[in-house]
Amino acid sequence: MRKSDIATNMLGVCTPGMHFVYVLPGWEGSVADVWVLRNAISRRHGLKVHHGKV
Repeated sequence: MRKSDIATNMLGVCTPGMHFVYVLPGWEGSVADVWVLRNAISRRHGLKVHHGKV
């Protein structure tokens, strides 16, 4: 980062009742949200996105 600290990004997905259903930690440094999301979806047992759910 710009102040010489290391940033760690993570993706957390919660239910409407605030229970975690998916966590992907470990993206080090500055990275765009779309890269973390794409990685989560492309993993073998990764994040499943149900179409038609909002």
